Amino acid sequence: MEKAKKQKVVAVLSERLRQMNSMFLAEYSGMNVAQMTRLRKELRNIGVDFNVVKNSLLRIASAGTKAESIKDFFVGPNAIIGVYKDPVAAAKVIASVSKDVPQLKLKAGFLGDQTLTPADIFKLATLPPRDVLIAKFMGLLQGMPQRLVYVLNGNLNKLMLTLNAIKAQKEQQA
Repeated sequence: MEKAKKQKVVAVLSERLRQMNSMFLAEYSGMNVAQMTRLRKELRNIGVDFNVVKNSLLRIASAGTKAESIKDFFVGPNAIIGVYKDPVAAAKVIASVSKDVPQLKLKAGFLGDQTLTPADIFKLATLPPRDVLIAKFMGLLQGMPQRLVYVLNGNLNKLMLTLNAIKAQKEQQA
């Protein structure tokens, strides 16, 4: 590849790495064309990039990005799985495909500023979708004021019962 082309590839790759919410690094050697096509299609359907990149170019492009934290894994045949939105959906696709295609091996990744191991990525796959987590959180927030009102109401009821008991006792004494 000519030097100008390499510089252009590095610039584009560096910009993509800056935009990524998270990234997974996978080894793909041993996968056939049909398996690669299936994986790319499933990832594309959820808005995730799957690109095979030369390690030397990836190492240069990752400088100053979050991907720099996993540069030690830029060895051997690597594919980057770039996630711009929902990392859980990407992890679910990778987990389901890796069950059928044992040649797909996760090496590492990052989510925000945190470095991920392959085990961490598979744990992500077990999380419920983002919408479900938001709904649970909203339900939790909605339930808190109701619980507070219930607790305060219980204390008021106890106070009223105590005052009524004192009133009844004073009426009996009088």
